[in-house]
Amino acid sequence: MKIALVITELDPGGAERNLVKLATGFTRLGHEVTVISIGPVPKKRTLPLTLERAGVAVVYLNCRSIWYFFIAVIKLRSLLRRINPDVIQSFLYHANILTSISNAYGIPHYVGLRVRDPRESRYLRLARYSSRWSGIICVSTDVEDHVRPFFDDACAPIYTIGNGVDTIAVKEAAMKEWPSDLPQPEESLVFIGRLDRQKGIQTLLAAVPELLDDFPKRQLFVIGDGPLKQEIEGAIDKLDSKQRIHVTGYRDDALTILARATLFVFPSHWEGMPNVIMEAMALGIPICSTPVDGVVELLGNESRQIHDRDCWAMAASAMLGMDPEQLQSIGAINSSVIESKFTIDKMVDQYLDAYKRNNGHV
Repeated sequence: MKIALVITELDPGGAERNLVKLATGFTRLGHEVTVISIGPVPKKRTLPLTLERAGVAVVYLNCRSIWYFFIAVIKLRSLLRRINPDVIQSFLYHANILTSISNAYGIPHYVGLRVRDPRESRYLRLARYSSRWSGIICVSTDVEDHVRPFFDDACAPIYTIGNGVDTIAVKEAAMKEWPSDLPQPEESLVFIGRLDRQKGIQTLLAAVPELLDDFPKRQLFVIGDGPLKQEIEGAIDKLDSKQRIHVTGYRDDALTILARATLFVFPSHWEGMPNVIMEAMALGIPICSTPVDGVVELLGNESRQIHDRDCWAMAASAMLGMDPEQLQSIGAINSSVIESKFTIDKMVDQYLDAYKRNNGHV
């Protein structure tokens, strides 16, 4: 089967990483895959190189802003006519819109909804094109519950397919040596994510005095880039424990750092099904998260790892005060959940099954 995967860009974010997992998984099963990025070649080549090594074709439309929208429609329409895929799968808002407009050939098109976006206007715009879709694929039941009212009139069926973790790659990363440019702590808190309002980084910084000040052996690693990076660095500079907080930017070895964490901290405001939570789980790391979308689905309704924002700092502190055996037990349960329910192979099979049920191509 020929499959076109369309996404806004290939910078290393959660949706982008899952698209790459799908592309390589489809390719391993003998399908012909083309990845189409609306944007230009990314500065960080991690994901394109992974696709290249797997033999996946990648096409960049090189459209850098909304002002290129009509050019992007022309380019994508021409490309779809040329490659003539059996199925199109798009991810993220701009790619979903653009593909819906550009698909003038009746190719089965599945729209991927990756996050419980609070901007309702986006769903209202998307709904205008829902009659053209073959299916809507949500990343979690929370996302499905949120978006279903916007697409009640859509003929396309709605599926929920969770993200998948490459458990082998995650565990290989965990076995690598600690990065030589970072201090190796006795006890560490790790945050990984884009440095913007969505990820709740301000909640984490507000909790630093409680989590670090009286614990000199404890260090915090903030891994990621984003629009708030300078603001965050300025706020950290005013904290008493600033010498033990490391804002590292994006790192290819983030999983190696995460694998040594005492606790993974994740005070996000909204999500879909966070990949980094799943990777922490696969590594057997305990987690302190806010109750954002997809997290309850991963960690369970009664999890000791999910706490409301107003008591999140206190909960993180309490988890750090647990016996090592308790934390190890929590981590072991996390790992078993990923191994049993959320592997790449399971994700790939579920996507192919959705395509088969609607179109009979597989």
